[in-house]
Amino acid sequence: MITLVQFPSYFGIANPSPFCMKVEILLKMAGLDYAIEVQSDPSKGPKGKLPCIRDGVTIVGDSALIQTYLESRYDVDFNAGLSAAERAISHAFMRMCEERLYWCMVYSRWIDGTNWPVLRQQFFGALPPIVRSVIPMIAQRQLRRNLQGQGLGRHTAQEVCAFGEADIDALAVQLGSKAFMMGDAPTSLDSIAYPQLANLLLPQLPSPMAAAVRARPTLPSYVERCTALWYGRVI
Repeated sequence: MITLVQFPSYFGIANPSPFCMKVEILLKMAGLDYAIEVQSDPSKGPKGKLPCIRDGVTIVGDSALIQTYLESRYDVDFNAGLSAAERAISHAFMRMCEERLYWCMVYSRWIDGTNWPVLRQQFFGALPPIVRSVIPMIAQRQLRRNLQGQGLGRHTAQEVCAFGEADIDALAVQLGSKAFMMGDAPTSLDSIAYPQLANLLLPQLPSPMAAAVRARPTLPSYVERCTALWYGRVI
């Protein structure tokens, strides 16, 4: 059985990391049996981040590499039925979700003065008092450096939100009146578009981007539809 190593669940959602949700959804789409191992320390992953999977003696880190591994090892096509052009569109939208919209969300969680105290309490509140005062500061400082290197950290909060809203608008246009991002059946794009939107909609962590998702009625409906499909409940 495959073991999915991922962060603990917080805020009533399957996982606060869209990438952890992505891998679990890919496992569900592939029809593979799996167990979940909870790990709070990302340095325990093979690439210093989570999620990762263990399949026998094989350990694979990074959600994109995990997808490639599952496709090769278990002969799965997460984009069955798509043309070459549609696969290219899906690939581009996945990169948009993972390389920009995700970082916009990270900014709104870890840097925004409204959401950071909520996140800090949820993620670090159970630590011993002395550690609790130090670890969050170190983690936030690291995220600031990551955002600075990625580029978004060099912009104002308003500019970051505008970038995120543009990506949300693109997802709404791509979805249109379809059930899923690429048509009537879910594909690999849904494995990240849905977790990203579901995380943005968390009521505990409000942001202009969350308002932008709600302002496009097809997107909350899409989130509800995917939740029912893969989790059978509201998460």
